[in-house]
Amino acid sequence: MQRVLGTIGVTVFLWIVPAILDSAERRGDGQQRPGYALPAEPEEFDRREVDAYYDWRNNMFFRVFKMASQESKPDFMTARRTYKVSTNQYGYEVAITFAHPLFYWVDFDGNGEFEPGKGEMWIDVEEDGANGNERLYDPMVPGEGPRGPVPMPPSPGRSGRHL
Repeated sequence: MQRVLGTIGVTVFLWIVPAILDSAERRGDGQQRPGYALPAEPEEFDRREVDAYYDWRNNMFFRVFKMASQESKPDFMTARRTYKVSTNQYGYEVAITFAHPLFYWVDFDGNGEFEPGKGEMWIDVEEDGANGNERLYDPMVPGEGPRGPVPMPPSPGRSGRHL
């Protein structure tokens, strides 16, 4: 009987523990992922986009979406770094941005607010699109993200400058 239990223990140790460690290494950050994958950011001029604006204070371009339905509150937002902003011939600001967002927000509780302290904000340090290597981001943890000002999500009713 002890031999059977010993064999089972060795089998568990040799097969299950390495599988768990391997999955943690593939995530790259050692954090446990929530059971939720970030949605892909919709294309430009998608009807789910309800707001888009450039915020000069942190040099970021924000896009706000209603992914669930047009009757719901905004529930998804992205922020891209910009490397050039100019005014076109008609007087409108034009922001040239990086290809993929640096920050993502998802409103899990449906209250219309994006709350980083409640696990609703992610950072994609590689800026390679929503592909699973994003990490939960807490702006209150020092040394956690990029240098410079931290982009805070808009408060309800606040409207930035539209492009």
